[in-house]
Amino acid sequence: MMFRRLGPAQDTLGDLSRVEDLVRERFHVPGNDIILVSEDPGAKPGFPPKETNVIFWKGETRYRLKIFAPVSDVMAADLPIGWLLPSLEDTGEGGCC
Repeated sequence: MMFRRLGPAQDTLGDLSRVEDLVRERFHVPGNDIILVSEDPGAKPGFPPKETNVIFWKGETRYRLKIFAPVSDVMAADLPIGWLLPSLEDTGEGGCC
């Protein structure tokens, strides 16, 4: 095959938007702050083949979280409880896993 799609095999835009809305609601992220959601291949042996990564800002603070499931499977119950937000602060250190 000479040409192939470089993005995901299926259309995930609706799921990406849905997860963005879940994160915005759970952590009370204002509409003018950025939330980036991506579905990425699992990079380590023994981990699921797809993972969902979220990076978001509240004001000047950057946060990140990783959910070991494809974006289509992510539900509100997969997100940490709101009061755990400080533990998600992105300190610039390497990945969590």
